[in-house]
Amino acid sequence: MLRVPIHRIQPGMILARPIPHPNHPYHYLVQRDREIPMDLIPRLRQLGIIEVWVRHRDFEFLEGVIDEGLGERQRDVYLHVRRNFEAIIRNSTVELDLVGFQSSVRELFDFLKGNSGSNILLQKLDAFDDYLMSHSTNTCYLALLVGMRLERYLIDQRRFKSAKEAKDLHLLGLGCLLHDIGKMLVSKAILDKQGPLDPAETAEMRRHTVYGYEMVRNSIPASAAQIVLNHHQRWDGTGYPGRIDSQTGETVAPLAGPQIPIFSRIAIIADVYDAATTRRCYSPAKLPVHALFEMRHQCRGFFDPVVEAAFYRIVPPFPIGQIVTLSNGVRAVVVDFNPDAPLRPKVQCLYTPNGERFEHPSLEEIDLRLHEDLAIVEVDGQDVRPFTAAAESVEPEEALV
Repeated sequence: MLRVPIHRIQPGMILARPIPHPNHPYHYLVQRDREIPMDLIPRLRQLGIIEVWVRHRDFEFLEGVIDEGLGERQRDVYLHVRRNFEAIIRNSTVELDLVGFQSSVRELFDFLKGNSGSNILLQKLDAFDDYLMSHSTNTCYLALLVGMRLERYLIDQRRFKSAKEAKDLHLLGLGCLLHDIGKMLVSKAILDKQGPLDPAETAEMRRHTVYGYEMVRNSIPASAAQIVLNHHQRWDGTGYPGRIDSQTGETVAPLAGPQIPIFSRIAIIADVYDAATTRRCYSPAKLPVHALFEMRHQCRGFFDPVVEAAFYRIVPPFPIGQIVTLSNGVRAVVVDFNPDAPLRPKVQCLYTPNGERFEHPSLEEIDLRLHEDLAIVEVDGQDVRPFTAAAESVEPEEALV
């Protein structure tokens, strides 16, 4: 099976994964193994669905890599977030189903721990209509993946906890599910504004961290509530919110470096990446390789270097199942991720430069780490060389931080 962008769907393509309805994720717009109706494409685009999985006889082995159980657990978490957020909107009160939230996070976390294929980011939740809710689910999932690679660092950074408690990620997941809950108190006109925010609007948007913290501080454990308050704190001290001096009552500088709770340091990098790779009302979704390039260069100094190093080892610039074009003109499919050389995955050749199909793609596998003369230059018609050339010129150790 292959990842196919919505605008690349062609008549006769058969779904390898069902397409969930955005309001009812266990009801499907199209079932698996059904042909995708071409007249449904505009509706899928309207709902924010970026890509679908389609059948391809030469790549069915990827079905064993992309475990459908992950999608089911992501949808469980999403539904729980949705029910709670909608109840808050209806009743204008904050009564969180804490037991339900923790249960959903625990099931997702236990699945990730028990699944050997869940050591990298495999799939986001894109097929849903409410950005805040799907973003919360995606941020939770990605933060758990990062946290799972940082057990020793968590023990070191949370010395006030026992080793077992320090590396328990359930409160990380809970805090990430609720990290943007304060946006429910921000004007929709500001949240959905197409252009840049003016200074007053920016200030109001930034208050969502404090709004959210006040909403949850008495309902959830402190380690999770701190994520809601501090998920925009940056390693270099340029984040927000500022702090209030308990003696003078004056605002002082935001948190910086190790002052920022470790769970918040994980949450910010998951939050930034998911926001960049998700379609918003005011911006299209960026390709993963584009988002990662901007995070390395435009966000330099924002992230804890240890957390950032772990992050780049689990987030593929070119997701498995994606069709790419190589510098020799061959179109190929990404079939594996090389954490030590993220921009050089394993691929299997699909079409020659002349558009002729390779008869046996499995016999045409290329590990790009071993072929310095080849590189990925295009994804879905977009030239990605501006996002890869600079990164490949960096020494491997530096690229991780």
